[in-house]
Amino acid sequence: MTQPEFLPDEVLLHSWTISGRSFAIRVGAIAGIWVVVGLIGDLGNAFWIILLGLPVSAAAVLFNMWVYGELDLWAQHRKTEWFLTNEAIYVCESEGYASEVPLDEIKRINRWPIWSLVVRLRNGTAKTLPIPKAPRDLRRRILAARDAYVSRLQS
Repeated sequence: MTQPEFLPDEVLLHSWTISGRSFAIRVGAIAGIWVVVGLIGDLGNAFWIILLGLPVSAAAVLFNMWVYGELDLWAQHRKTEWFLTNEAIYVCESEGYASEVPLDEIKRINRWPIWSLVVRLRNGTAKTLPIPKAPRDLRRRILAARDAYVSRLQS
């Protein structure tokens, strides 16, 4: 995939794609929570029933994640690439350039859920940057770029 055309004074600061490792951790965490919740009712039963119920519960959880679209996140974004410049964040999907978020429009960036970033814009909308490789580092980079861009605009 090629990056979008940047303005002459734009500098590419960082680019990223969805992280397979982070996605696997996310799926494991969600499945683990549901398995534990499902097994809480079985705690009074014999140990072997719980052990046999664990794979069945895990399979049921993964099936429900598939039914409700949790597993589609990877398919939707596996070819998406994000570019951070000194002026904007560009989203390039498999078909090409999709959208742009000017840095001065970013109000704040939330870290919930912990495996993604939710960029809150000044107009009240939110854009999710799903499952980057290092969300804490990416959040820091975006906010630093935004602050530098805003201070450049004000001077």
